[in-house]
Amino acid sequence: MDMADTNKLLKIITLLLSVLLIGSSFQLYSSLEKTNLQNQTITSLIAETNSQKETISGLEISVNNLKQNVSRTETLLKNETQRRAQLEEEIINLTMVAKSNYGVLAVDENDNGHVIPLEVIIKEGKGNLFLNVANVLFDETLQSSAQTAVHVARDVTRTSLVDKDILINIEAPAEAQGLVISGGSAGSAMTLAAMAAMQGKTLRKDVLITGTIREDHTIGRIGAARAKGLAAVKNGAVLFLVPETQKSEMGEIGIEVREVSTIEDAARYAFPSS
Repeated sequence: MDMADTNKLLKIITLLLSVLLIGSSFQLYSSLEKTNLQNQTITSLIAETNSQKETISGLEISVNNLKQNVSRTETLLKNETQRRAQLEEEIINLTMVAKSNYGVLAVDENDNGHVIPLEVIIKEGKGNLFLNVANVLFDETLQSSAQTAVHVARDVTRTSLVDKDILINIEAPAEAQGLVISGGSAGSAMTLAAMAAMQGKTLRKDVLITGTIREDHTIGRIGAARAKGLAAVKNGAVLFLVPETQKSEMGEIGIEVREVSTIEDAARYAFPSS
């Protein structure tokens, strides 16, 4: 190969190398531009993430403040509710004419009997009847049963209540679960308690009764008689009064069981002998 051919080959090689160098440089430049764009995107995302973190932090502070406000509001509401209840009780005490305490029988979801505190309050008023039931399930007959109980108690004691209100409170312990008063079975107990309040007398706590009350003063049948009788025993009763024909359902419960047909019959046992 002569000198001319050699120079020609060198020129071709140089040209090829120049082309390769330009191509590589362009590719490197494109990669750098792409990398810069990616870095800018990452920087933008980081900035956006930091902004979102700040927003979230602000929201968390707001939520915590709201929780604190709700907690304070709940505390204020609870205190206000307690104060209102206390004021209502004080008003009742100021206007109270008479009060009696007794017990009504109920059963729970497992058919176990329980004795629930019963309170009847007579206060100055306009002849209204108020029924307050707490922590106990009851059906629609309880309200009408309470009305009949007061009506019968007025008949028996010959008491006028045109200027008086009657409050009947049946309140089980807050921890009680699934207690049920059904079928008006508290009627006879409410009647005796109302009679006691109207006459200023005290009922025997060791004599308990179950049975509905009718306007003609008769006592009607109830359910779960034995379970209620066993509850009476646990509550310290020595005598349990049941409607006619239901003594046979009781079996042996360890105390005396008597059948009563009217509220007057029941009163002979429920009130202490004078």
